[in-house]
Amino acid sequence: MPDPSAVVRLPRGGVYVKTPAGPVQVGVPPETIKDSMALGLPVASVYVVPPDLFDRRRGLTLAEIEFPAYFNYFILKRRARVVVESEETAERLRTMMRESLFGSRRPTNHEEFADSIPVDARPDFARETDHFRRGPDGSCRDVDDLLEFCVIGTFGAVIDHRLRITKVAAAPISMRNPQAAPPGSYAIEVDGVEVARTPAVVECPDRVTPSSARVVAFDPPAFGLTVLGASHGFDPNGKTTGYLLWIGRRGILIDPPVDTTQHLRESGVMPKTIDGVVLTHCHADHDSGVFAKLLEEGRTRLYTTPTILASFLKKYSALSGITEDQLRRTFSFQPIRIGQPTSVNGAELYFFYTLHSIPTIGFEAFYGGKSLAFSSDTLYLPSEINRLADTGVISPGRRDALLGFPWHHSMIFHEAGVPPLHTPVAPLAALPPDVKERLYLVHIAKKDVPPDCGLKTADVGLEHTKRIAVETPAHADAIDVFNVFCSIDFFRDLPLSRARELLLLAKRRRVGPEQQIIAQHSEGHEFFVIVQGSVSVMKDGNYVKSYHSGDYFGETALVLNQPRTADVVARTNVELLTLDRHAFLYLLRGTDIPMRLARLAKAREARSWELFEQNRALRQLSSPQKTQLQTYLELVLLKEGDVLWRRGEPITQGFLIDDGKIIIEGEGGRPEPFESGTWFADVDALRTPRLHGNTAYVMEKGQAYRIDGTDLVKFLDGNPGVLLSMMGSDITE
Repeated sequence: MPDPSAVVRLPRGGVYVKTPAGPVQVGVPPETIKDSMALGLPVASVYVVPPDLFDRRRGLTLAEIEFPAYFNYFILKRRARVVVESEETAERLRTMMRESLFGSRRPTNHEEFADSIPVDARPDFARETDHFRRGPDGSCRDVDDLLEFCVIGTFGAVIDHRLRITKVAAAPISMRNPQAAPPGSYAIEVDGVEVARTPAVVECPDRVTPSSARVVAFDPPAFGLTVLGASHGFDPNGKTTGYLLWIGRRGILIDPPVDTTQHLRESGVMPKTIDGVVLTHCHADHDSGVFAKLLEEGRTRLYTTPTILASFLKKYSALSGITEDQLRRTFSFQPIRIGQPTSVNGAELYFFYTLHSIPTIGFEAFYGGKSLAFSSDTLYLPSEINRLADTGVISPGRRDALLGFPWHHSMIFHEAGVPPLHTPVAPLAALPPDVKERLYLVHIAKKDVPPDCGLKTADVGLEHTKRIAVETPAHADAIDVFNVFCSIDFFRDLPLSRARELLLLAKRRRVGPEQQIIAQHSEGHEFFVIVQGSVSVMKDGNYVKSYHSGDYFGETALVLNQPRTADVVARTNVELLTLDRHAFLYLLRGTDIPMRLARLAKAREARSWELFEQNRALRQLSSPQKTQLQTYLELVLLKEGDVLWRRGEPITQGFLIDDGKIIIEGEGGRPEPFESGTWFADVDALRTPRLHGNTAYVMEKGQAYRIDGTDLVKFLDGNPGVLLSMMGSDITE
């Protein structure tokens, strides 16, 4: 009998199995190598990767074999074994690893450089990559030097003669077979004896976005940087590197760690205050959380170079099984040109290529008369840089550019670690005292920084945000107002003439904790948008929900010309932008927005928000996304025997069941009815028209929310992450 105690569920997902032939890990979500280290377990050398390599709902890889491969190869001096069900899966993983290890040896794209950057000062990526991939014997490493792929055949995958891993086919669960394995399991045998059995799917802890969670106030700086993580991929006690650059009180994420948005949300930083993501390079400790953020809310701007983007798309296309073209449509690409300023929210960012094993960018940022420098991953070791120039790996101009790191900035964030991929501490400790005073080390564990060397690591967390005092740039307030209203979907498309009027009509207001903003049953005179902070909505003294930065409220009374339906009370210090009734209705005249807001008012009065929380796909939506979706919902009554759609009819709408029971006959049907919280929406068919393959009728009367297919497509086009999570499924419970 398998020993249940041999199976350890890892906190970040996947399972670790102790066997007499060594540990086996099934499923490899990001940073699970840290889980086993933190639990005091030996790092596994055998990894079983199920066919689903990517969680579309979370934008998360389930096959992050990169760091286990590095640890086994470079630290433990052995190859890791990766067990897969097909050669096709093995090839997808090889593609992913080649991008991480070598950047596919893409040649330097000279279109990425301003004319002011001499050709001699530009990197030769193929030459530099070949240098870093060479082993001690001078030969070039390839993926199969680090990993051995083992395909499960008819008789399983045999490893070292003792360990066998087989796929157990689905078995019917019945009274005659109560111990049947669940569909899709892996049986792990040692010396012919089964020691464990695990599901052939990767189970990750669910991410929940409760609006009732405790949210603290955070006052973002005009200019500065928050370190979200400052350690490396093998430090079980440190957070993997990630940063939040603040410009004009709005954020740009840099290489965000996994679930960054959720952690920030719980600390009072809402997604609507984040204007984009900088991707510095495609190693797993830097890109694992990028796609998740791109899918979080709206159409996020991605700042990187075409070279790095090409690697990112190829890597995540291999992992997700989604074409590069489809992935490219999920975000707004903001191409970077080296040596030419990139304008971000009133600041100027100048990017440069660092010295790393794959193409990597750092930057200098200028705002309000001050500046900061961010090194990204790089080797800053003057003796080695000179040697590389002497041996022809880099040109003299490239050498001079690398040696001329900009140490003069107001604040400097520089990585440190183990060469040859990272900067050793010694050359940084040799810097002048005035530079070290402005310098913060990242990508290194605190314990690895020698005492009395004059260097300090960056403290992690919003409470340790590094703030740089700046002069307020011209038009900063106007830019802030525009940013806030542009985060609201129905204001985003206002013509320029009305945008000018918006600046004149919007007023700022600040309220303290527990102050009442709206009183239930009072007459409504204003529309509110939260710039910073959090409020509670109370109805008849009972808590209903919370709104945060980027959310809006107060539109119901204005659109329907009725009294306020709820109290709204500040939970934290709150900064608001307000429009009075006449200004609000004036700005929206001639649009379909009042009709949508009327729908929203009715949906808010009903229980659509609660239904979102019941559904595993819809509960992942952010508060603004839920509000936006509510503007498209129409409540309809369901009578017993009603047909929602018939087989052979075009697919033109979706439904969210509130009350009642629905039976599906035909394709995708089942004997049990679908009940409250079920979401019927075939988004693939709405985008590429086709006919229903089944019939849906009402078994028990109730009500549902209907959404027109055109409106749903419009919503999904503006929220590509939601689209990606719903592709391939027409029914979600």
